[in-house]
Amino acid sequence: MEDLIIPAEPVKTALIGAGTRAQSLYVPLLSSLKPWIEITAICDPVRQRAEQMAQRFGVPAFSDVHALVHARPMEAALVVTPPASHYPIGAYLAAHGIHNLLETPWCNLLAQARDLAATARANQVIAHVAENHFRFPLDRIVCALNATGWIGPIRRVVSYCGSVGYHNNGRWLKFAGSHPTSVQSISHTMPTAPYYYTPERLNQSETYVAKFYHFPGDLLIVDQAANIKSLLGRQPRPGYTEWHGGRGAIVYRGLREEPREEGEVRYCSDAALAHGHGLHDQVFPIVNEFQDRVWLQTYVDLPAGRVEYVNPFRPHEPGRPDEPWMQVTMEYGVDASIMDTLVDFALAVRGLRASEFDEQDAMMSLMMELGARESARDGGKAVSLPLVGELEVDTLIRNQLKQQVGADPLDVDAMLAIAYPKV
Repeated sequence: MEDLIIPAEPVKTALIGAGTRAQSLYVPLLSSLKPWIEITAICDPVRQRAEQMAQRFGVPAFSDVHALVHARPMEAALVVTPPASHYPIGAYLAAHGIHNLLETPWCNLLAQARDLAATARANQVIAHVAENHFRFPLDRIVCALNATGWIGPIRRVVSYCGSVGYHNNGRWLKFAGSHPTSVQSISHTMPTAPYYYTPERLNQSETYVAKFYHFPGDLLIVDQAANIKSLLGRQPRPGYTEWHGGRGAIVYRGLREEPREEGEVRYCSDAALAHGHGLHDQVFPIVNEFQDRVWLQTYVDLPAGRVEYVNPFRPHEPGRPDEPWMQVTMEYGVDASIMDTLVDFALAVRGLRASEFDEQDAMMSLMMELGARESARDGGKAVSLPLVGELEVDTLIRNQLKQQVGADPLDVDAMLAIAYPKV
């Protein structure tokens, strides 16, 4: 961690949300982030939960965000709460001059995203989303490989069952280094045998979505999925993805058993192009090195030399969640990606480094998802990006949320008064 920028003082931060996700994924990493993040308060509507976690950190506990902001023992907030609460909490914090990092998704509606960005800008605060999937080992090494030009210019990416919407959108934005110009999408829903994914979630159908994103430089990204949890025998995460270059491909797929995933670079030599009908004749494995489930580095040994990404983060206390699906995610670098996200936020707050994923990226990631839904509703018709004006799909989501939570999703005060379901 010697090469990381360390601020003169850590950012005094309130943790809002002390539920399962915060306890399992965030809290175990915070002791390793003391040079960047100092937890100075805990806020959770379940008072006992807030007090228990506050005792662990030796900081005050709050059960109401209004009381937290009034006391103001922080300059920033890390918000790990249910998705529907992200917008009202983020907007309220930004309006009071408090920097905030919201768990994904940033918000649900385009109108909410526009308001978050405008409120942050008006109050000169950092208001970011904790998007971290592009920080995983796979995407870090693919970006490094792309920069070498080894397999020629990559002009197409085809992904199946990688991650759901917002997460994958962030991956594509960072790989392309630009924002898309349009999206086309189709969807298909079919009935399935009924089963409970969680005790409160009964599944009786499955929807497949295929999204086609067009980026500058003639880059096409095809993002498709039917069931990213690998239920009903579908492809396990992190899915199956190919990056297509002019004389080869990068291929990656998830596995059901250890090591959970595998990847390689496939290359066509001059001889293969001349006499092998275009079949690849060289294969270079992508190697992930872990120690006690902590990601150390990822590399590929090419004839021209090693291409690598060395993880600069080493958690003192790696997350050890109880849920089996979370245990799997630890094995593809989620600890490091979360630490990376928090450091990125702290450095942006201190003005020491431009963020890898700022408000405009967060806005575009949402636009990509909403634009895809709008396209699917219109039979796959191309939708230009960035989105302008109002969308019918935005209105539909707003009405659905209103029925779900009993308040207008754009009414910050009313949304803050709601006790949300489990985190």
